Amino acid sequence: MYDVRLVLVDFDDTLVDTGPRFARARDSLFRLLVEAGFDAVEAERVHHQEVDPAMRARHGFGPHRMGPAFAETYLTLCAAAGIDPEEAFAARCLELGAAVAGTPPALDGAFPALRRLSRRLPTAIYTQSADAAYQLRCLREAGVVDLVGDARVRVVPVKTAAALRETLDAFGVQDPAGAWMVGNSLRSDINPALELGVNAILVEQPDPWHHDVVEPLHDGFRRVSAFSEAVDFLLDVTNRPPGSSNR
Repeated sequence: MYDVRLVLVDFDDTLVDTGPRFARARDSLFRLLVEAGFDAVEAERVHHQEVDPAMRARHGFGPHRMGPAFAETYLTLCAAAGIDPEEAFAARCLELGAAVAGTPPALDGAFPALRRLSRRLPTAIYTQSADAAYQLRCLREAGVVDLVGDARVRVVPVKTAAALRETLDAFGVQDPAGAWMVGNSLRSDINPALELGVNAILVEQPDPWHHDVVEPLHDGFRRVSAFSEAVDFLLDVTNRPPGSSNR
């Protein structure tokens, strides 16, 4: 039987449906910019490659960067085209991005699966946001804190291997091989876990955010199509004899 000391579970797009709201807002922005006469390919390039990375560095991950990023995308395109921006249009872009804030809905079957997991194995929520208070509010409003308890929630500004190591220490887990990370992002969830030697399960998304699409450090992790499938695997793996495969 495996000694599972801790299961860390991501929040956004693992338990709740965050990504589509962001994607729809970006699509609306690009349509608005095309209607204003800008090239669609250039608008996407400027947003994804120039503006959004700078806004993530300034505001962190999460919805608070979206309004400024949308407005700045328009302003950057105007500057490149040598035209004067319209204040009202910039305000429309900002409002479009700001509208993504709020508590996202639960993914089908995710909360019952989290309840099953937390009753059988030591479970904690591990999520990233530059605004910890906002993220905690979303966790509470979604009902996640009721399932795992206040002490089993950790919010970090950015998920890195160092942040993951600090999280393991905070929960008293010295050996990373005794921990599991379950999340939807190769960049933020899987690769930091693989770097530390934490077991990892990727909850695959049909249309992942481009920022999350990176090469894994190696293929020593499991892929599932839903969080409930990850829970089924974890509850099964605790009953396996040592030496059997985790993958």
